[in-house]
Amino acid sequence: MNDAGFMPMEAPLGKSNEVSFSKREKIFSFVAAALGFVFIKCFAAPFLIDVRMGLGAAVFLILTLVFSLAFKKGRKITPSKALRTVLCVLFSANIFISANFLIQSLCFIFSAMILVYDCLADSNERFDRIRKMFPADIFAAAFRPLSDMCACPGAMKSAADKNNAGKAVKNALLGLAIALPSTIVVGVLLMNADSGFADILTSITDGGLRSVLIFAAQAVIGLPVGFYIFAMCHAASDCDESSDEYCLQRIAAVRFVPSGAAAFSAVPLCVMYVIFFFSQISYFLSSFASRLPSDMASYSEYARRGFFELCIVALINLAVIIGINLFSKYGEDGKKSKFLKIMTVTLCVFTILLIVTAVSKMAMYISVYGLTRLRFYTSWFMLLLGVLFIGIIISVIHNKFNLSKFAVTAFTVMFAVLSFSNADRLIAEYNIGRYLNGTLPSADITMFRELSADAVPAAEKLRGHISQTEEEKLDEILESKLQEFHKADIRTVTVSELMAERCQNERL
Repeated sequence: MNDAGFMPMEAPLGKSNEVSFSKREKIFSFVAAALGFVFIKCFAAPFLIDVRMGLGAAVFLILTLVFSLAFKKGRKITPSKALRTVLCVLFSANIFISANFLIQSLCFIFSAMILVYDCLADSNERFDRIRKMFPADIFAAAFRPLSDMCACPGAMKSAADKNNAGKAVKNALLGLAIALPSTIVVGVLLMNADSGFADILTSITDGGLRSVLIFAAQAVIGLPVGFYIFAMCHAASDCDESSDEYCLQRIAAVRFVPSGAAAFSAVPLCVMYVIFFFSQISYFLSSFASRLPSDMASYSEYARRGFFELCIVALINLAVIIGINLFSKYGEDGKKSKFLKIMTVTLCVFTILLIVTAVSKMAMYISVYGLTRLRFYTSWFMLLLGVLFIGIIISVIHNKFNLSKFAVTAFTVMFAVLSFSNADRLIAEYNIGRYLNGTLPSADITMFRELSADAVPAAEKLRGHISQTEEEKLDEILESKLQEFHKADIRTVTVSELMAERCQNERL
């Protein structure tokens, strides 16, 4: 006991629970926090206020990629990592190139997923190539950094504790925070006591208070993003989880349905499809022959009837196939039952037939009425589904076939086609070309309302081939698109809008 009669405090035995950070990590913690503010300034603010994105979003993604590449020195550059880096750069750049908001949004999400998975892949060689457990891997890659969100502020605190200037700043901020309540109370009392002082203080705080509130809002959103970026790279640097055995054990835990019951659950669907195909044989033959059935009044009615229902049925089949294969028990030999494989392939074949039918109906509809965004996107999506079902069939026949790798590769290729095809310009040029060669009866000027500035160069081809009234209407639509561009700031600028403005200036 000491002089005061208390037992002296002793340091706990054993290792300290405090996480140690390298000098490099301490520096990068501040860079990550700055990236959080870049996220707010370059992407979130224009996205939430103007519902636009462009150069700013691309810059944020590229800077995040550079941060992740520079975070850990001596990283081995494998062909897979090089490919992921190139894909991230290309899809990020496309946000700046295209003015199509849907394509921009999908490119942003896709690039972010590449960044997240790339950090996980840096942690262990088994993640460098896409495994069969890829869905679990991408889920872990996205959510695992949430458990390490305190790493960034911890590294910043550690840097401040080791630096005299940092300690001074920390103490100053703490002192100001303690003094803030009393200062506010005194300020209010003095403002009530003297009108002149109230006028001076009001003029000072009007602009300043608003700036403080804006900065606080940005910090509330931006700092967690910066913390996540740091955690994404920091957590990956020492990852030793998600082993193959662990994933297989988790998957085995959900296999509770007997394989026979799982297989028989697909029988009613297959029987229904057999009846459906036989009852609709005349309609199917008409779609493949580009001929309108006798009981249909128009191509529009024929193409629309059941098209979206077929799309939904294809998605339901995909969910059923995943369900019966995920939850069904394996046999004593550790393999799927042959009956389950047969039913899986049967469902896939019926679904592919439905997809082919739907695509053929849509192709006939497009040949008569031209392209729109909805027709273009749904056709792309149905083709993607068809490729995935083909992959499922191959995986059933060959047990060693990596379905996850096939699905990711197929999606990446198909998404690249969608993203870099310049969909809006392609739609406009297709319809205009059809109109100019006489295979479409009229030029649909109103389609440019739904299309982005990507389609403006194609619209110039219509001049001289439409009436003056239609040209005036076209000018009005194109001018409205340029007005949106002129109101936007540099963070949402796109190459397509710059090209559209150049086309308009050259015409004038």
